[in-house]
Amino acid sequence: MATQLAALRHPARAGVGLAAMAGLVLTGCTSSSTSSASSSTSASTGSSNSGGSTSVVSSNSVPFPVAVGNTWTYKDTTAVTAGTSVDKIAAVKAVPGGQRVTMDSTITIAGTTTHSSGYFIFRPDGSITYPFSQFGTGSSQAKVTLLAGDIVWPPASQIESGQVSHDILKVEITVAGHTEHVTSHIAVKGEGTQSVTVPAGTYNATVVGMTESETVAGIALTSQITTWLAAGVGPVKTEVTVSEGGSAGTVAAQNLLTSFTKG
Repeated sequence: MATQLAALRHPARAGVGLAAMAGLVLTGCTSSSTSSASSSTSASTGSSNSGGSTSVVSSNSVPFPVAVGNTWTYKDTTAVTAGTSVDKIAAVKAVPGGQRVTMDSTITIAGTTTHSSGYFIFRPDGSITYPFSQFGTGSSQAKVTLLAGDIVWPPASQIESGQVSHDILKVEITVAGHTEHVTSHIAVKGEGTQSVTVPAGTYNATVVGMTESETVAGIALTSQITTWLAAGVGPVKTEVTVSEGGSAGTVAAQNLLTSFTKG
């Protein structure tokens, strides 16, 4: 069964799993409505600011330089589209539990440009929280609402050890008037270090693998999101592989760094 994958949101790219889920929900709908609905952006830690501290994240975190103005530009490809995206840190602010880093993203696919903003929490222990509600499907027909849960990348020491970290998300997806509740199981695991070459250069990178698994409309869906992070640069490559119903996984999207500019 074909899914409807859209451009990925940066830098976690978790939205590809939501896009696949929405595609399955849409496939199961009997309605042909094409009315638009945007992704939910409810978040549990408050709204972002346009300014703030530029303090560096914990040295216990995976490589991810944080300073206001830091800008990453990527070449994005999916099975059917290609484009570019730019991520820029707009603010860093101390909050209870760590530093809130606001990231503005501009994505251009097939001549169409969209803008979005999300934030991450960098905790003192080195873990990083990615509020899943801020990553949409990119579909004008799908509304995605996070009911409970977050994605958490564990500290660098746990990533290096290869120990798996587990999270559970409760998600509501509405497509063309049809609503389905989905439980998504997230596993994050370090996959060692690798040399990786992208348009911006060759890097010795820390590899983080995130597996997202759920059952939608009776079909098992698994998304494997692999991110390569280089010291002093952060995410230089992301690749997403998706499989449905036990089929062999196929590469659904890839993001390659073309430039990184410090703020």
